Amino acid sequence: MPNSLMLSNAEPPVSHEPIPGVRFRAVTQEDLAAVGEAYWRTYLGTPEEMSLEEATADVLAAWEGEYGTLLRSSSFGAWHDGLLAGAILTVSDPPWDDVPRGPFIIDLFVLPEHRRSGIGRALVQKVLMAQQVEVGLRVDDSATAARRLYQQLGFRFISP
Repeated sequence: MPNSLMLSNAEPPVSHEPIPGVRFRAVTQEDLAAVGEAYWRTYLGTPEEMSLEEATADVLAAWEGEYGTLLRSSSFGAWHDGLLAGAILTVSDPPWDDVPRGPFIIDLFVLPEHRRSGIGRALVQKVLMAQQVEVGLRVDDSATAARRLYQQLGFRFISP
């Protein structure tokens, strides 16, 4: 699937508005099973669908540095009433030659029942506030809502 690279502004955005019932905190090793399950549930019924085992293995690979050194202070989960509703994973040094150096969001996902609630926006804002430098990401060209969100948060396209 075609995708584009985007880069944020270096200045942090305004802090996000509180979301009732949602608590944000850095992802810990103890959260990885829940993150893997949420990642799996996010993509059920889509062309990117994978097994629970594959989703969990991908989250573990990110934790262990396969996609670059995970910035644990900039990888957050959003818990709604104690259950994981979404997460964002950020690395310091992505291993791909076609992406900018520096902090890079490798995954942002929000469970379908929590979309359009502000969780995705808040997760990205938390990363930008934690980093306070330009942050890169890759977005699927068909993900119009995601592309719009990133543009609203000050990201600009650096590749088609």
